Amino acid sequence: MQPPESWYPYRGRIIGLLIGLIIALLLITIGFGYTLLIVLLASIGFIIGAWRDGKIDITSWLQFFMK
Repeated sequence: MQPPESWYPYRGRIIGLLIGLIIALLLITIGFGYTLLIVLLASIGFIIGAWRDGKIDITSWLQFFMK
C-alpha cells in the first residue's frame, strides 16, 4: 500500500514526527540512558549500512569532522 501522492512533499516531516514519537515513548518507558544507547547504536548501524551500500563516503566525513 502506497501513501497518497500529496504526502510526498511532507515525507521528511512525517518521518521526523514518527521518529520523535518513538524516541519520546522510549524515554518515558525505559529512561534516558537506555534510549540514548538505542539511538546511538541505531545511528551507527545506519551509517555502516549506508556505507556498505555506497551512499556515504566515510573518508570525507572524517575529514569534515577533523577540521
